[in-house]
Amino acid sequence: MKKALSLVLALLMLAVCAIPAFADDTRIYTENGPDGNGPSYQLTYPADTTIDWEASSTAIGEVAATVLWIEPAAKVDVRVESQNAYKLVNTADAQKTIAYTLAGADGITFAPGEAGKSYPLTVNIGADQWKKAAAGEHTDTLTFTAEYVK
Repeated sequence: MKKALSLVLALLMLAVCAIPAFADDTRIYTENGPDGNGPSYQLTYPADTTIDWEASSTAIGEVAATVLWIEPAAKVDVRVESQNAYKLVNTADAQKTIAYTLAGADGITFAPGEAGKSYPLTVNIGADQWKKAAAGEHTDTLTFTAEYVK
């Protein structure tokens, strides 16, 4: 019982000091490749991260092309969408939110020969948002969608 209570208290302390933000997965992958005579690409993106309380800017990772075997005139476009309209939502009271912007999420495009290229993503939260923020855990989910365009 003491161990369980200690674990709950430790988790509660962490929830008050930091805000986790989650993404669904870490990879978008299409496999056909050079041996299958078709395009193939693999992209990585942030899985989950923690934003320190009162941090005005937090790097959360990057969208990167690790494999990019695509046709010469083709490209891979990536769209990023927020489940909560770019607001971190308090898990105890959904009316309590912290608005943020996601820098680097616009114009993510990979062209032939750009394997290894990456787009860093940064969460920015204004001081005014932190001043009115309710204590507790806040979350949002980002969805990354890749589209192969010929």
